[in-house]
Amino acid sequence: MPDLPDPTAADRPDRSDLPGLPEPRPTAVLLNPRDLVIAAAQRLGLSVVVAADPSSPVPVPDGLPCTVLRTPWITDPADLVRRLRALAPAGPASVFGFGEAGAGTAAAVNRELGWPGNPPEALEAFRDKARLRAAVGDRAGVPVAYEVCSDREQARAAAARIGFPCVIKPVAGTGSSGVRLLTTPEEAEAHLAAVAFTAQYVVEEFLEGAEYSVEAVSTPAGHRVLAVTEKATTGAPHFVETGHVLPVVLDPADEAAVTAVVTATLDAAGLRYGPSHTEVMLTAAGPRLIESHGRPGGDRISDMLGLALGEDVFAQMMLAVFGLPEPARAARRRVAGIRYVTFDRSVPVPPHGTGTALVASLPGVAEVEISVPAGELPPPVAASGDRHGFVVATGDTREELEANLARAVRTLTAA
Repeated sequence: MPDLPDPTAADRPDRSDLPGLPEPRPTAVLLNPRDLVIAAAQRLGLSVVVAADPSSPVPVPDGLPCTVLRTPWITDPADLVRRLRALAPAGPASVFGFGEAGAGTAAAVNRELGWPGNPPEALEAFRDKARLRAAVGDRAGVPVAYEVCSDREQARAAAARIGFPCVIKPVAGTGSSGVRLLTTPEEAEAHLAAVAFTAQYVVEEFLEGAEYSVEAVSTPAGHRVLAVTEKATTGAPHFVETGHVLPVVLDPADEAAVTAVVTATLDAAGLRYGPSHTEVMLTAAGPRLIESHGRPGGDRISDMLGLALGEDVFAQMMLAVFGLPEPARAARRRVAGIRYVTFDRSVPVPPHGTGTALVASLPGVAEVEISVPAGELPPPVAASGDRHGFVVATGDTREELEANLARAVRTLTAA
């Protein structure tokens, strides 16, 4: 699990003014955490326990300076419950998961143990895109036409009723997996013939406009929008995300309307603690909900919040769950972004070391990664997991950020 390169220590939120914690210290149980999550808990002075499932895409290295429980929590949460009961933390404790699987498991385990955290129903609500969209439409008056389908015939009929173009995607999908734009009945027929329908799908109207994500953090006192993130995608038919920039400034009326939709979404789900990532389309008729998640945004968006604005969503959730005061944040207003790189698919990817080291040394670059193993041909990009690599960078202005990202991408693909 590589560390995130940190251009300056000032790019990390300062927690040195936190009051001393009572003894025994609260215990944060972290589910296959990234290095940033462990660092956040340690800066807060919490007692840290890491629950490590070997099947998680986020590996846990050996030698961590904390208690490590090796447990298959993804497939067997009951094992984690048994292990934590045996551990019996002396003071307040809670389980924290900041990924798609971890957030839901943390909620369920906390309820079983009587520990504070989000209600499991909230995380379940985020996974059901159709039900959440219906609830938000009722609350915010922003309906989007959709139908939930369990088989090919239902999907065929739904597409005909909603009209073309329309979009089909799994009800509980993530990472652009299974998302497809259907522009004609013939295209729909060809695509549906290949869908297994082992789970429910939603067919929905195609929304046109500018697509954004909204990063927020929730406490029992309410929801606070941290930033609006601009995104770029591959476009039709799969709409795989290729880059993000935050924060961006919207027209005040649009910002107020977007905030209302996000607040209605988080209220409808019942999220009480921690970060969320809500995707909206700003159409000519106003903002429309695409989907929402009770976790930080992927694609290093949580890192970008820290780099640009000094917002540490991991620490904020832990403080809120344990009822601890949050220190004043140092004012910072930079711009951060990520760009996904696309290599020549006819040429094997070269060894990573030289290219990534060179890019990491460029101005503004915070992280660089190549996902395709050296010597292999890059795959076509039809879902997020197919992307070839990325660069994260910062700048004092949008123009400086774009120049830093362009230079880094150009250098990496030429290496």
